[in-house]
Amino acid sequence: MSGEHSPNTPLYKGYRARAIDAFTGEEIWTLLDWSASGLGTSVAPVAIADGYMSFTNAYDGRVYTVGKGPTQMTVTAPDTASPLGASITIKGTITDISAGTKQKEQAARFPNGVPAVSDESQTAWMEYVYMQQPRPMDTVGVPIVLSVVDANGNYRNIGETNSTDGFYSLNWKPDIEGPYTLYASFAGSESYWPSNAVTAFSVDPAAPTPPPTETPMQSVSDMYFVPAVVGIIVAIVIVGLMMALLFLKRRP
Repeated sequence: MSGEHSPNTPLYKGYRARAIDAFTGEEIWTLLDWSASGLGTSVAPVAIADGYMSFTNAYDGRVYTVGKGPTQMTVTAPDTASPLGASITIKGTITDISAGTKQKEQAARFPNGVPAVSDESQTAWMEYVYMQQPRPMDTVGVPIVLSVVDANGNYRNIGETNSTDGFYSLNWKPDIEGPYTLYASFAGSESYWPSNAVTAFSVDPAAPTPPPTETPMQSVSDMYFVPAVVGIIVAIVIVGLMMALLFLKRRP
């Protein structure tokens, strides 16, 4: 009598790995998975160590490791100095650089890197990136904080924005002239470790305002005498033409 308990195919649909808060019982995240531990199958059980969970997924035969991953940021600002009073556009990227993103399949599908997304978007996004599931249409990015050290040596935040598909941007109007050091920061989340990027830009003095151009005033002669003379000349010419026509008609 055989004690074999391997699952029949096709495999049951909808099995998931689930992370549960041990204190509240709240479900934290889920992921498509049939690890089938404890069923006497050849599928290995779940292993957890150092904040990472590893398991074999019977749905695709791959080993997954779930845990907090590293991120990488870029930031750019105008290379040429902007005049004081003009807005500048700050932009950059934030990507997930976990080991899984370097695999051939993921590297080919995401040549510019796998975008980092919010904790709430992780389940559907990870299934899209690694499990050939449809791309979710409601994915939310991560918050980015932008700060500067200005020409006076003051460090201050200048704005916050959210990434979309791994890209972020912010328009900002510098308030003093001189060199700036710009910092873009991601504070991290339950899914990612923090990261930051730095660049520089400068602001020139505002362009001088040209003096107003005065419109020359017309003299009395320009306003009245010249038009009157022109009118008289035109009248004389018209009278002369009429007399010439009459003279021509009277000739036999």
